[in-house]
Amino acid sequence: MAKKPLNKTIKTFYGIGDFGFSLMTQVELYFFVFFLTNVAKLPLPLVALIGSITSIVDAVLSPFYGAIISGTKPLKWGRNRSWMLIMPPVVIFLYIFQFTKIGPDPVAAFIICAGFILSHIAWNIPWVANVALIPVLATNPDEAALLASRRATYTALAGIVFSYTGAPLAEYFGKVTNNEVLGYTILAGLTALIMTICYWIVFKITEGYEPTGAEALGSKQGSKVSIGAMVKSLVQNPPLIVLLIADFFRYMVNFVMTAAAAYYFTYVAQDMSLFPAYLLAGSIAQVIGSYFAGSLAKKLSSRNATIVSLYALAASLIICKYVAMNVTLFFVVVFLARMFLGVLTSVMVGLYSDVSIYANWKIGEDASSFVMGLMTVALKLAVISRGTVIPFVLATAGFIPGADPATATPALKAGVINAFLFIPGIFALISALIMTFGYKLTREKVVEYQKAINERLAKA
Repeated sequence: MAKKPLNKTIKTFYGIGDFGFSLMTQVELYFFVFFLTNVAKLPLPLVALIGSITSIVDAVLSPFYGAIISGTKPLKWGRNRSWMLIMPPVVIFLYIFQFTKIGPDPVAAFIICAGFILSHIAWNIPWVANVALIPVLATNPDEAALLASRRATYTALAGIVFSYTGAPLAEYFGKVTNNEVLGYTILAGLTALIMTICYWIVFKITEGYEPTGAEALGSKQGSKVSIGAMVKSLVQNPPLIVLLIADFFRYMVNFVMTAAAAYYFTYVAQDMSLFPAYLLAGSIAQVIGSYFAGSLAKKLSSRNATIVSLYALAASLIICKYVAMNVTLFFVVVFLARMFLGVLTSVMVGLYSDVSIYANWKIGEDASSFVMGLMTVALKLAVISRGTVIPFVLATAGFIPGADPATATPALKAGVINAFLFIPGIFALISALIMTFGYKLTREKVVEYQKAINERLAKA
């Protein structure tokens, strides 16, 4: 099946599914721990247990979502698009249980854990299917970079929308129902419904771009990808291995900064009223970076745009460490850093599309869903790892929980700045060096491999 040229609708709206997905996951990102402690009022040891169980299980399961898609025959609406149609409604039902308190504390904790784990399984499969459409839709690396840019742009836009609507909606639903817990339950269900609608939009606009179950039946595209082929697509794929390691450090930059930001405004700037402004400015910066990422990748190639942006991110964060005591200069430099993060959120996804093409060319089977799904491995490992960095740095600086910010020592302020800016800058530099010396897959090679794949499919 020859690839159709991308139409204007796809070029414009492909990332709408990621808008809905990000809007839904923002509820968990910003409110889950707060919900457990301040709304459900669960004991702290139980909250810690819930956090450990859910994050570990989520990380362990992360390699299997792409394997499920690649390892099964295409369903009625295509290998990837089918999952985007049938799975999102399941998420609505499961996600609400993550924000409930039913029964005694142990029972409530069990239900919350089950809601978390099962909803993540249900939403990760269509998320992988959505991102795996990039190598299916794109006819060349530049188009893959454009689609990745749209994903990142809509994701950043969701952050802006949620910053204005998330907390007010939770409070409103709680007042209307006279039940604070139910306020968060409804918010989770509502955002999951929006996610479902957004994925269905992508499902509709990509109709005709992926072989359906009937079209693929009897062809190589319609066969299940063997476990051996999936393993080969990883272990015989040096660019993918390098990309996974570099992407882990890129995610560490993002997650450590997210977790440490509140400490900066509490103990360094000593003005938490600036925190919402930082969130809004950062989201706008990432929208700008994401939007122009496609053009940058087209001009430089996704590989080179990634390397340049990683070095720029590292430099801006390290510089920001030395101006962080001046809040105005801090905002200027950190805005630039967040722009480069926006670029990277886009172009590194395009690289996963490239390495999936390399794997297809090398092993002779299309395991792109499995390969694209592996990006969640780097993400989940970074989520777990971030929990060790900030406590270690703060403890070294003499941080005491509950201490009056006005009494913050220079050592504590320096420790917070290091956790928030300098260490993420070092992570970005490590990622840049790994990509510079380890990632050898160029745009020209990807075009050559795609041409060989097309010729192989035409003969078949």
